Amino acid sequence: MAIKRSSKVDSSFSSSSMTDLIFLLLVFFILATTLINPNNAVKLTLPSSSSEEGDPSVIALSVVGDVSSPSGYKYVINSDEQYNEVTEVAAALRLHYAEYEGRPVEERPYISLRCDEKVTVDALVEIIDLTRENEYKMVLATKEKR
Repeated sequence: MAIKRSSKVDSSFSSSSMTDLIFLLLVFFILATTLINPNNAVKLTLPSSSSEEGDPSVIALSVVGDVSSPSGYKYVINSDEQYNEVTEVAAALRLHYAEYEGRPVEERPYISLRCDEKVTVDALVEIIDLTRENEYKMVLATKEKR
C-alpha cells in the first residue's frame, strides 16, 4: 500500500509587513526633515566686496547695435575700448591674450559676451567663430539685472 504525501510549498509572498515598514520610514523622514531649520543646518559665510572693479580674468565683450557703424554694430571691450569691425576686435583680443602667452589654458581669461536684443545671429556667429579659431574661452552672459 503506497501512501502519498502531499507537501506543497506555498510560494506566495505577503507584502503587508513591508508596506507598514515603508510607511513608518516615510513618516519618520518627513518629520525629521521638517524639524531641521535650513538656516542653522549649514553656516556659510559668503564673500562680499565693495570694490567697483570686475574680475581681471574676464574680458567683457558687448555687441551693441549702432547705425553709424559700417557693420551696423559697435563692439565694446571692458566698457572702454570701442570697435566697429570684427577684425578690429580680433586684434584687440590678441593684445589682451598676449600677456597670458605660455600660461596654461586654465589661467587664461575668458570672454564674457553680452549682446544687445537687436543683434542678429550673424553677428553673434562671427564672434563665436573668432573665439573658436583662436581657442579663447567664452561665456554667453545673460541680461543684467536692473
